[in-house]
Amino acid sequence: MPVLSPLADAAGIALDAIARLADRLADRRGLAPPRLALPPEVLDDLRGVFGDAIDPAAVVIRRGHVPGVPHPRAFALPGLIYLGSDPGIVGTDRPRATPTLVHELAHVWQGRHVGPRYVPRALFEQVRLGRSAYDWRRVLDRPAGTAALRGGRGGWPIEAHAQLVSDAYAARYGFARAAAGPVDARDRRAMAAALAGLRAGVVAPRPGASV
Repeated sequence: MPVLSPLADAAGIALDAIARLADRLADRRGLAPPRLALPPEVLDDLRGVFGDAIDPAAVVIRRGHVPGVPHPRAFALPGLIYLGSDPGIVGTDRPRATPTLVHELAHVWQGRHVGPRYVPRALFEQVRLGRSAYDWRRVLDRPAGTAALRGGRGGWPIEAHAQLVSDAYAARYGFARAAAGPVDARDRRAMAAALAGLRAGVVAPRPGASV
């Protein structure tokens, strides 16, 4: 959407600025939920997923919801994550990031490599498609689905891409939530392509899109 992209970028920048200001004000007043510190083991795992494409330690990650808005779901802006009811890290002997935290960090990655337009695009997908917005298999099932395994900038639906990354991470580390349903050869290729794309700074194109 070349004509709408500048408007979407402007909307994303405005939303990010407002959210960061609100977070800073809440933090100064002691109202913001505590920040999540990422142990070295977790940072090692995240480097295995994202490479050097983002620095998770530089992201403000809050353990909880927006002050005064008890919303259980997590959300992310380019440099700010609220985890809602998700703990962010599980395990004691060997702590690991939760798939939800990886999903939200995938949005941080999108903010850097897709641009601030990812924010209004993600909101539009959620309103239009509901939970189906996260169904990456639905994207691959389209007639030109194999095109999604080629490299290229932009294209994949925002939430489906983040969920694919999250499920790839979950499958790698044996989380019970690893990609609902059996993972077949096509799914494994899609997961491998998504993780390779993160480290290379590219998003696989939307099926049927020209690149």
